[in-house]
Amino acid sequence: MLSEWGKVFAMTLVALAGLLLVVCVFNEMPDFLEWGAPAPLTAAYFALQTLNYLPITLPVALLVSTLFALGTLQRNGEMTAMRAAGLGIMRATRSLWFAGVALSLLLFALNGSLVPWATETSQGLKERAEFARPAKKARAKKPATPAAAAGDAIAGTTGAAAGAVPEAAARTAPLYFENAAGRRIWNIERLSKHLGVGYGARVYQNGSDGRPREAWLAEEARYDAARRQWTFINGRHLRYGEDGRLLAQPRFARVSPPGVDESPHIMSALGKKPRHLSIREIREVLARVGGTESPRAAALAVQEHTILASPFCCIIVIGLAVPFAVAGGRVNPMVGVSKSLLLFAIYYLLTNVSGLLGTQQHLAPALAAWLPNLFMLGLASWLCWRIN
Repeated sequence: MLSEWGKVFAMTLVALAGLLLVVCVFNEMPDFLEWGAPAPLTAAYFALQTLNYLPITLPVALLVSTLFALGTLQRNGEMTAMRAAGLGIMRATRSLWFAGVALSLLLFALNGSLVPWATETSQGLKERAEFARPAKKARAKKPATPAAAAGDAIAGTTGAAAGAVPEAAARTAPLYFENAAGRRIWNIERLSKHLGVGYGARVYQNGSDGRPREAWLAEEARYDAARRQWTFINGRHLRYGEDGRLLAQPRFARVSPPGVDESPHIMSALGKKPRHLSIREIREVLARVGGTESPRAAALAVQEHTILASPFCCIIVIGLAVPFAVAGGRVNPMVGVSKSLLLFAIYYLLTNVSGLLGTQQHLAPALAAWLPNLFMLGLASWLCWRIN
């Protein structure tokens, strides 16, 4: 039984992964061609996307392969022969249950290590490809006149640098981020997450009573990823008293306040869709935000618990597939397939509805993520007990 299932599972997994990869290439390849991204970078990006699809493809491949393998055995009378020999359903399908548990453990490990790495690395490769385009355009662009070339030489910049920086800097967005754990509030008019540069930065450090203690108002802010530190350029350092009154506001040319280490990537992650973030990024954002009171933070918390709960769907798949695949006589296996797929669709519907209730703070994030699994696990247990 394990051999019959394994062959179908391998073929289904490859087919599903290939189908999703084709869709991804069809949707995103035009962007990489427009950016002029090198072939190795493009190939690495799509290879990493294949790893990102594993949490989706593994449960579906498990469901289809289990239904097909058991349905074929049932139609050929082999399941009837095993039951006539005294084997119960649970004992006859124990190898599939072990496979489901093994895949659940594998998914749990993948969600904690490989998939987050693939998600973050693929996004980094895509940003590199996108931001490499301005530099290529600028290198191809030559000064129109000798006077323009002389002007670049006097300014100490090349044509590439002069053309690349403005276009890259133009890809900025305003940022507002409240670090409740560190009691800091960020307000940047234009932030380039890729370059780690912000323009019009205002950072307020509050005390335990919520009143400001100091603030940095700077024309420019630069983030050093190696040192995990911000440097503020050309601005004022505001100092406040215990009563909140402004005491001093000396000017500074450059200053690097200790402890101000929020990365642009993590601060910008709060504005992304939760499903586009890895569990490591979600946890770091939640640690900075310091709670799930806001809808965005609640959505991130729901996604975190959903990632932790999703591996157990492999056990639910076996629990739903076995009863329908072995029930009845020599009928078309597609009858059981249809019933199981319907229940699987209901499971995903419950997952989406429960996640929405958790995002809107009607349910606790942990309950919103685990409730569909607990419900379907109870249903699968009842079906297996009934058929056994």
